[in-house]
Amino acid sequence: MLLTKIKETIASYSLLNSGDRVVVAVSGGPDSVCLLDALHALSAELGITLHVAHLDHRFRGKESADDALFVEILAKTLRIPVTVGQVDVPAYCREHGLSPQEGARKVRYGFLQQVVRDAGASRLATGHTADDQAETFLMRLVRGAGVSGLSAIPPVRENIIRPLIEVTREEVLEHLKSKGLDFRTDPSNAKPVYTRNRIRMDVLPVLKRFNPRIIETLASEAAVLRDEDEAMEALCAAIAPEIISQDKDAVVVKRKEFIAQLPALKRRLLRKALSLAGADPSGLSRVRIDAALAFMNTARTGRTMRPAPGLALEREYDRFLLGSAAAVESFSRMLAVPGLTAVPELCMEVELLVANGAASDNAAENYLWQANFDYDKIGPHLTLRNRRPGDRFCPSGMGGRHKKLQDYLADGKVPRLQRDRVPLLCAGKNILWLVGLRTDERFLTGPETKRILTVTVRNKNVPR
Repeated sequence: MLLTKIKETIASYSLLNSGDRVVVAVSGGPDSVCLLDALHALSAELGITLHVAHLDHRFRGKESADDALFVEILAKTLRIPVTVGQVDVPAYCREHGLSPQEGARKVRYGFLQQVVRDAGASRLATGHTADDQAETFLMRLVRGAGVSGLSAIPPVRENIIRPLIEVTREEVLEHLKSKGLDFRTDPSNAKPVYTRNRIRMDVLPVLKRFNPRIIETLASEAAVLRDEDEAMEALCAAIAPEIISQDKDAVVVKRKEFIAQLPALKRRLLRKALSLAGADPSGLSRVRIDAALAFMNTARTGRTMRPAPGLALEREYDRFLLGSAAAVESFSRMLAVPGLTAVPELCMEVELLVANGAASDNAAENYLWQANFDYDKIGPHLTLRNRRPGDRFCPSGMGGRHKKLQDYLADGKVPRLQRDRVPLLCAGKNILWLVGLRTDERFLTGPETKRILTVTVRNKNVPR
């Protein structure tokens, strides 16, 4: 029985305690409706109180509004307090140069955590299922994620809990049918343009021919990898202080002690060092990590490489130094439109694509940054350069107001030694994008956009 299975998951991972107030994220889809129904049915037994939260992303016009109304009516029928919010996520994505998926996730969790605070809740429950776990596992496997990536979706992280994580979508639908519960359907879940949808519609049905219980199998494998990942992280945390330290200007890695470790521990230690140096190791692929490890195994004293944007890794006798890369000389590169252009000054390459209508889906590409622009506002002559005296632009989200580039970098606390390394995408004298930081509002896509320019920036030393 589904409720029994959910209770076992809650008990196994200590998801809830008596007296908890739980915000339940309800989109109106089958998974979240099932989650709400199950927690409502168990609330008295578990000693918890519920609060429903729903965000209208405004991606689908009237359909989105109808979803919000559906959730509001459902919550009131169950006599559960409900908070319904509305954010123009498409506009937010344009302003911040984010993909619809990335922008929606960021806005959604920001909204949900605000509801948690406003409601005085201690937990946020989401409707992730074993199917989501299996799909995420395959997505990350295809892209080359390591053990940490393949461990996928945890049952609990900070205040977020996932009571359905061991329940399949088939079980969810059976439960809804048996209870006569209605739900909303998001048509975007059936579009083959998204990687997750292609895995759900094309890959999993083939795998089910070999293993009818492939969902449960993949979810179980992810759980095993998660346990092993936690054990490895504990071991890494225990030995890291003997190998990694922080100097005033750089992170120091003892060479002999580092080289003596097994490959799996080397990767984790390097990620810790990168994190201490200010990089986000979660955004670095295994290819880039392995390139840095190969350098550390063979580099002679004085040799340097760049493991992450803005960082330099240098061999200095019996240690490695990881810190801000030195400033570069003034440069300017004309970009091929469309086409691929190398920028050796920053060890990067820039790819430009022009498409009618929607932007291309490059989710499987190994890239550092990506942004979309209205091509008809720009023209064909584009360059990538570093800053010049007097540079100004109109940061997205500031209502079209100009700002000196120097002031923007200073306000954003970009280190002085890294400011000359910030790539600027330009059309003539106009700055379109401080790559990786902020777009110029004047050149973003909008309702009237006919041709979209997609700009993808990659590390030159990492194969696609």
